[in-house]
Amino acid sequence: MTRFQAKYYNKTVLDILELWSSCSSATVDLMIPLVEQYWENQSEFEHLAKKISNTCSACVKFTAMTVNITEHPIPENCGSDVKEKATQEMNNTADTLSRLIQAAIKTSKEEEGTKETEQEKKDPEPVKESTDVTASLNNLLTQLDALQMELSNQYVIEKNEQNTEGGETDDSCKNDQQAINKLANVYTGVVDKICENGKVTVCIDDPNRSDATIYYKPDVYTEVANCSLGSCPMRDRDTWLDEIPLTSDQVLVSDVYVVRNGPLRTSAEVEIDFTYVPLSSTKNKTIKVIAKQDGEWKEVETVNEESDESSAHLSFKTKCLEAFTAYVEILSETCEVTPEETTFTSEVNPDVKVIPYDAKEVANLKEQCPDSVRGIMAVSDAVEIRMDGECDDTKNISVQVSMDDEEDQDSQLVVIRFKEGKVQVLDKSQCRLKKDRNLFLVETKGVWGIAVARIRKIFLNMRDTVKKEFQLIFGLVQLCNICTFIDDSQRNKEEGSFFVWIECIDKNMIRDDVENKEKAGLIEVKQSRSKDITLRQKQTLILKVDGQVKLRLADPPDAFKITYLIGADNHVNIPMEVHRDQEKIPYAAFAFYEEDCAHPFHSVNIPVRDLSELPTDEITAKTFNKNNESNNLREQMKQKEEAARKMLSHDSIMNLSRVLSERDGRMLGVQLGVSESWTANAKDECDGDILRTNFRVLCEWRGKAARAAMVDFLISSLKTVGRIDLANVVSEIYKNGRGLSKLDFD
Repeated sequence: MTRFQAKYYNKTVLDILELWSSCSSATVDLMIPLVEQYWENQSEFEHLAKKISNTCSACVKFTAMTVNITEHPIPENCGSDVKEKATQEMNNTADTLSRLIQAAIKTSKEEEGTKETEQEKKDPEPVKESTDVTASLNNLLTQLDALQMELSNQYVIEKNEQNTEGGETDDSCKNDQQAINKLANVYTGVVDKICENGKVTVCIDDPNRSDATIYYKPDVYTEVANCSLGSCPMRDRDTWLDEIPLTSDQVLVSDVYVVRNGPLRTSAEVEIDFTYVPLSSTKNKTIKVIAKQDGEWKEVETVNEESDESSAHLSFKTKCLEAFTAYVEILSETCEVTPEETTFTSEVNPDVKVIPYDAKEVANLKEQCPDSVRGIMAVSDAVEIRMDGECDDTKNISVQVSMDDEEDQDSQLVVIRFKEGKVQVLDKSQCRLKKDRNLFLVETKGVWGIAVARIRKIFLNMRDTVKKEFQLIFGLVQLCNICTFIDDSQRNKEEGSFFVWIECIDKNMIRDDVENKEKAGLIEVKQSRSKDITLRQKQTLILKVDGQVKLRLADPPDAFKITYLIGADNHVNIPMEVHRDQEKIPYAAFAFYEEDCAHPFHSVNIPVRDLSELPTDEITAKTFNKNNESNNLREQMKQKEEAARKMLSHDSIMNLSRVLSERDGRMLGVQLGVSESWTANAKDECDGDILRTNFRVLCEWRGKAARAAMVDFLISSLKTVGRIDLANVVSEIYKNGRGLSKLDFD
């Protein structure tokens, strides 16, 4: 036996057993006053039942550990200590459970006696026997007392058997197992008798703070094993979203949760509890849960919904699980338009869907974000025409909508058209709009969604604002801010290491969210919050990190992705450290891009000195400034144009002409747009001199002025005619901002 094995059995195992027993005892000491105070309160009973259950489950976990210890070979010089300690702590655990049950019995009897006394005063009756709960508790206590006695004597019995001369067998392992099974059965009685109305389960919370929990009875703990729930990793979110089979009428209202170390498979049902985004209006909306089981996404048949002022929860039971999410199905009046009724021809009949205007949701939006809707005064329901295939218009499509409208000289009626993320605002000069009291008839060309709105006249010149407000009102986008935090609890100034937590937070939740994060040690970097931005469901943002930092990751990505889901956890947590590099900008820089966009819409620059020296709550960022960025872009373009003029100067292209053969010059001329006949005439005029001919061809192509785009075209043309070597030289010299010289080709 090695020194480490001896230490494990002689110290580590014994310490674990004592610690687990002590934790159970401390928990019960805290719970007994609560039991005595709140047991009679029906609203608190279920909560207490859950707590009692979780405490009692420690007994079963503890005994399970003892089983594992006694079933595995233990070195001879350690086995006695381990078994003695296991029996001792099992005895302590039984005492702990007894004290808790006694408190519950005492309180239950006192409550029962009080009720009976009050009842006798009103209508005297014979005293009733104990309630079912009290009877169950008494029965349980009797079993515990017997079990405790058995466990107390067990080690002595084993010692006697071992010391008896001529003993043929040692049944201590068997006796341990029997005692353990009996204690487990007692716990089952606790579950079935005392807490039958509560979630009599062990609770597994997500350590990464997402609000998803597994509840299960301890008898299946070995099947649950290391499984836990959590939000799917941000890097994989878009992949999961593509996999979930949802229609356009089904919108996610929770994160996508996955089973880590799964899949989860149990012989008895476990309960899954998670949060979702509560709806201000449930009219025509049904909340459902879809789960991935055995590789297939299926709708969960029975889902329980609980909500209060602070949160909203969904729960369901299952024996098999890989992933799940919740969605709302917006039920609206839809109808199929047949070809005889349409004003266009198509292979596919379209659907017409009405998206109702929800005044309650808009009022809630204005209350939480007062500046979010300023231009739109009133708006109709939106009529959406949806079609999978192509169509040919034969004439304008007529759409009729209604709106409670009050004319105002400072306002204007407009038509809002939308499809596939595009929104247009049309005034009366751009469309045909007829009004008959509160009915509006709109004629439009093409298959668009249509709504009518009354806006303030001043916003006719701010139509982008009207577009954003329309999308907010109908839930097509969400108003958000990007916030940057530093985890104060994991920051090491001496090493220069820290974690940056970057999150897209719904604007209506940002105040509470930032306060809660501060309590958890996540401190927002001053002046780092973005301006208000609008994000679509499933929209992906790209985050790039640069400057005086490096990522503390084994395989650092080129960029991070944040795929936005309304009301979900939309963050990335990045481990990094200060890493000075003179060739990079003197900040820890974070730039945010929309997909397929070359320029960032938001950036945060944190001075390295702040990260190295200042307290976390004093770190201040230099935020993105559009004017400075524009100036930088203009300066970069100016530098590129100056470099192009030098590269395409007469001296520079003369040096390039020297290294081109006659064939190279002719083929390059054709590639640049100079005809072979023009090149032939130039050759005659130059008396067949190759250098002069090539020079004239390049001058003809360049014209009077050189531009940056022409250099890029020259480089690609050289590659096309097979002179990649020359293209590389031109590219490298162009980056240095000068023209070509003879020495560049030596």
